[in-house]
Amino acid sequence: MPQFDKITFFNQLFWLFIFFSGFYLTFLKFFLPKLSSILKARNKKLQKGSTNLTAFSEEQISVTFIFHNILETISFIAKNLLLNSSEKITIWFSASLKKLNEENLKKSNILMEKLLHKQITKTFLFLNF
Repeated sequence: MPQFDKITFFNQLFWLFIFFSGFYLTFLKFFLPKLSSILKARNKKLQKGSTNLTAFSEEQISVTFIFHNILETISFIAKNLLLNSSEKITIWFSASLKKLNEENLKKSNILMEKLLHKQITKTFLFLNF
């Protein structure tokens, strides 16, 4: 076999050692520092992103809490306004009804009172005789 030729065996080992040691030194001096700096930068970005993510989630929780508080306050105010306006409408309606009864139906009330008075007097007179 030609790989185990005793004449070229030393040459092959020598060039193999030169080639791989050159490759190793080149890799060690140029590629590994660049690769390590890229990995460090990526790790820092991931850590920074995770801290921003926790800050974002905390901010999201606080904004949700504030939103719910504002919503409760607005609903409480709307409920009070609705109750107050309902009471005011009831008061206005009863006052308007009373005013209508006093002004517009005054004549009919007077006539009704006269008729009732006549009826009561007739009944009283009839019972006395």
